[in-house]
Amino acid sequence: MLPPKLIIRFAVLVVVFYSMLMIPWPGLERGYSGIFRAGGDAVFSRFWFWPSGNVHFLDLYSPTLVKDLAAVIGRELPPNARIAQPEGVKDTVMILMNRDKPGTIGQLRTGSRYIGYEPMAAVIALSLATPIVWRRRIWVVVWGLFWIHIFIALRLSLILAGDFFSPAKKYALTHASPFWLRSLGRAEEVFSDNPTATLVVAVFIWLIAVVGLFGWSAWRSKPAVSAGGSSSPAALTK
Repeated sequence: MLPPKLIIRFAVLVVVFYSMLMIPWPGLERGYSGIFRAGGDAVFSRFWFWPSGNVHFLDLYSPTLVKDLAAVIGRELPPNARIAQPEGVKDTVMILMNRDKPGTIGQLRTGSRYIGYEPMAAVIALSLATPIVWRRRIWVVVWGLFWIHIFIALRLSLILAGDFFSPAKKYALTHASPFWLRSLGRAEEVFSDNPTATLVVAVFIWLIAVVGLFGWSAWRSKPAVSAGGSSSPAALTK
């Protein structure tokens, strides 16, 4: 059982670190949104098992959005073309395309901050506040960021799948049954739209990173324990 003072200190540090990370520092939000879109382009250049499906992430606030969209689809836009507009925290438009069905595209807006940055900030805050030596905290941060980006990719996949599998979309990759579409919709509401899920998943990933780190340390220390005949709990925090 951890001492109450240690638990209180951990909770206070989590709040402090998370608050600092959530402050809209100059350039930070724009910088992360650019990384978010670049990562999205790399991961979803092929939509999982459908090589004909690809997604492009564009900046809704870019003054060259029309030219960027025209470059993506490979043709000039008609004068009456409807282009997604920024709204609140939604700073990114995802362009859905099916190479087997050219001529139509989908546009879905999303926000890099609540989809990617907020869960990442939560994992970093939890990791930095963990009461272990700094060298091990850095490893927890690294493992936490690895798994949180898997979660971010899952969130985006659920958002995209709802359109890519819909019979109502001309660019659909496949047609899912009403049951699977409802299931995708419920999963999207829980994992992509629910802010509570962001914190719950961040805590779960942090726990996995911490437990995995100490499990790995214990496994590596087994040969030394066998050779020396004894071990010290303090060895895990060096």
